[in-house]
Amino acid sequence: MTRAVSVLEVADEAVWKELEAMVPLAVHVREVLDEVRRVVAPSFERQALPELRKRGAVVLLRHARRPVGAARASTGALAERISALSHDARTLLFAAQRHALDDIVLGAQVWDPEHDGPVVRELMGAEMVAPLADADGPAWAGRFHLNPDLPPPPPLSWSFDEAVMELPDDLDEGGGSSPVQLLHDLASLAAALHHVQPRRTHAGTVAKVDARTLGRRLGSAELGKSGQLEADLRWGRALHALELLGAVSMDPVSRQLQLDLGLQDVLAGSTAEAVDRLVRKLVDRDLQSVLPAVRAALAAAGPGAVDDVVFLELICEQHRDLLFRPWSRRGVALYPSLGDATLRRFDDAGFEEVERPMVRALLSRLHRLGLLRRAPGVFAATPSGRIWAGADDGPMPPVWVSSDLEVVVPPDALTPWERLAVERLGRCVSRDVVDRYRLDRDGLMSWLATQELQEALELLGRRCHALPSTVVDTLTSWAASARRVVLTRGVLLDDVDAREAPATVL
Repeated sequence: MTRAVSVLEVADEAVWKELEAMVPLAVHVREVLDEVRRVVAPSFERQALPELRKRGAVVLLRHARRPVGAARASTGALAERISALSHDARTLLFAAQRHALDDIVLGAQVWDPEHDGPVVRELMGAEMVAPLADADGPAWAGRFHLNPDLPPPPPLSWSFDEAVMELPDDLDEGGGSSPVQLLHDLASLAAALHHVQPRRTHAGTVAKVDARTLGRRLGSAELGKSGQLEADLRWGRALHALELLGAVSMDPVSRQLQLDLGLQDVLAGSTAEAVDRLVRKLVDRDLQSVLPAVRAALAAAGPGAVDDVVFLELICEQHRDLLFRPWSRRGVALYPSLGDATLRRFDDAGFEEVERPMVRALLSRLHRLGLLRRAPGVFAATPSGRIWAGADDGPMPPVWVSSDLEVVVPPDALTPWERLAVERLGRCVSRDVVDRYRLDRDGLMSWLATQELQEALELLGRRCHALPSTVVDTLTSWAASARRVVLTRGVLLDDVDAREAPATVL
């Protein structure tokens, strides 16, 4: 049986005597795992931890993380099981993955209840999908949860060469501001919120004194002077984006803003991948499956444009079931239908009446998000849209790290996740065309609460061509000091062999 516990760990066995001299440690210990690790009761965090900190002891509070190797092993095992599925089951699984949002898929949109039942049961038996208990309506039509460790489905092949054309003269400049810049701004603000932990007033705005502190943290003289975060054009927009993504919540008692570091999952990977995740958060679920086709068309167009009439015709020709998988009744293909809804043939006329308006609605949304430029019958990529499509995938300029721990970041030198990481590790000294940061001990302490030192060193080493050895030595020394006493929440231990069970995220 697996249980979740809090584990207190010290760097050296002699540290136990220091802690016991400050607090009665034995009354909080439930189990001794080895010489440097002990399972502690919840009373330790409530009673002993505040007293230790009051007496000057530095205790690093961490949340257990799932080992990267465990996730990769699970994905590898699932890939082998997918290859053992029937052809119909694999086809249905891949369709479900392409329609899923946050690993949730609507069954009525993906499978035919009259003919796909045995295949769905095969997927459930293989632990690829599971119905959600709160699903409304018939069980087959409700929401299903996909195994989060599933490898991505194979990409659909597209050929949009026939739709590519030269840029017309009447293209607009795009309907919104740059989503790439927005990602970097919300990453910067998220790091500042993580450090400052501001409070909201009863009027719903961030307290002015905290907003000024955020301004200094962000290197924004205007915000540092005004103390009005919501009214600031740049950082108010970033705060609104974080709220829309569900990355910020407020404690109802203290009114303190708390950051959900699950935001890292949205920002992870390349800039193009981060933009794609952001777009998927802002686009209707029913239109998600068309996004790869738009990206492929923009990639094929490069600096040119796309004829949207030909684009729609090619979607219909190449992957007719992109938006809906048809049901079959008496040999006739029909659109999915629930209840007493009118049955509609799944044919070219149906595509004109159903899918065509949906795709055009998606193009309009992407235009408002700042990814597309449009003219009557034509669309093309904005600079952010070209990055999203992978059409501007050139080398990134290097970051410079000096021996005195200053980090100099030129434009386009970091991905959004790397921006979040750098601003968690240090403090912004100035923010302009070139941004400057200073790594500090408090930043590293905050980083170690959720990440490992090696991840920070790998980031700096990857972006800086010549990382000074003094920087590595300083960060390593700070980390050793910070990890002298560590309390880790949410460690999963197996009762059979508790000492060897890995930690994982709850």
